[in-house]
Amino acid sequence: MQQTDGGDELSGLISRAQAGDAAAVSDVIRHVRARIFRYAMARIGTREEAEDVTQETCVALAEALPRFDGDSGRFTSFVFGIASNKVLMSQRSRGRRPEVAVADLPEVSSGAPGPLEQAERDDALRGLLTQLDGLPDRHRDVLLLRVVGELSAEEVGEALGTTAANVRVIQHRALSALRADLSGGDRPDDATRGA
Repeated sequence: MQQTDGGDELSGLISRAQAGDAAAVSDVIRHVRARIFRYAMARIGTREEAEDVTQETCVALAEALPRFDGDSGRFTSFVFGIASNKVLMSQRSRGRRPEVAVADLPEVSSGAPGPLEQAERDDALRGLLTQLDGLPDRHRDVLLLRVVGELSAEEVGEALGTTAANVRVIQHRALSALRADLSGGDRPDDATRGA
């Protein structure tokens, strides 16, 4: 949710929502809901739980909007900070990390692939998700927030309570570890320690 031309519109919606305008609250939630779901789905893996986490995040967001004191540029970090906490709470309540059912992942492309293309894509995605599960939690969170959540390094840093520079270092280490795993090589030592 990089701020572009819609930043002023989002700022206006946030201000109206903070003032108690119920329609503006709905519009703010509608603005972020799909991205929250994609993030939750990537982290949790089942559609039902991702929908529950998305709903819990939206409810928490509606309750927290009056306390938000930043501009629309910081809003994404604020939202994904809430979403990250809700995902962690869901995982803790389950007591384990799930296996990701690839067939349940939301469709991202507009063109429908054929059966062979879909099978190849599913196999590649299954392998990548297995590799992501092998990363330390912090590395996986950074990659998912950057790629699935489409957050900037600054936004991820704010959401996770660290600096943008540290986010970039973690991202580099995570990608290096994934490259090594996918090519069959050894992981760099720093990629297994976490950051």
